[in-house]
Amino acid sequence: MKKLIALITVLALSLSIIGAVAESTFTTIEPGKLSYATSPDFPPFESRDENDNVIGIEPEIMGLIAEKLGVELEIVSMDFTSALASAQLGKTDMVVSGVTATGEKYLERSAMFDFTDIYTYIQQAVVFKTGADVTLANLGEKTIGVQAGTTGQGYAEDDYGEDHVVAYDTYALAFQALLNGQVDCIMLDDVVGNAYLKIHPELSIIPTEYEQEGFAFGVFKQDTGLLEAINAALKELVDAGTVEEIIVKWNN
Repeated sequence: MKKLIALITVLALSLSIIGAVAESTFTTIEPGKLSYATSPDFPPFESRDENDNVIGIEPEIMGLIAEKLGVELEIVSMDFTSALASAQLGKTDMVVSGVTATGEKYLERSAMFDFTDIYTYIQQAVVFKTGADVTLANLGEKTIGVQAGTTGQGYAEDDYGEDHVVAYDTYALAFQALLNGQVDCIMLDDVVGNAYLKIHPELSIIPTEYEQEGFAFGVFKQDTGLLEAINAALKELVDAGTVEEIIVKWNN
């Protein structure tokens, strides 16, 4: 009997969440289509497969959200800085590109667009060639590669000076610079660094001591109900354990 009551309770809760998503009223820039800007050089969050499709943690989550909202999903690729501006200016409904939504970046970016609820956390890290003399203690003596517009750029410039930092439009360019000896290391999110290490085993990674950062999705600032609808769908996926399953899958 207790099992039956528990099952009924879970079912009722699930139906209430699904109902909240289904009954959400929202509009998008183009009716029937949910568009988002992204920089697909950020594995495992977003990258391209051999057929040039954008794949990863966030495209998979967004695909499920679009399905729940009953809209077509459109992914628009560009560099990270342009992706942030795209959602700010309403060229796309959203920016979905490993966007930090905590700390100073939250204060800065929440003026640009509205944030969904946070769905995961990451830690800044430093990647370098194995055997190189790179430590957290001597970063001020090194040349640090970053992706333009990221938290890593902000930390590196604030703590070690702009003269020690080289910003690239994409992480692919930053890693090419590292492999070519043009920079000594790269500061970036730990999950992304570990993904690149799978491709380049000649590299090493060390975590920094900066606070963890929460990732969320940025939504164009318009009172259309879209933010609430996305949050309802995202909550359902988080509560069901689906988001965590997707993250684990892409990190293996």
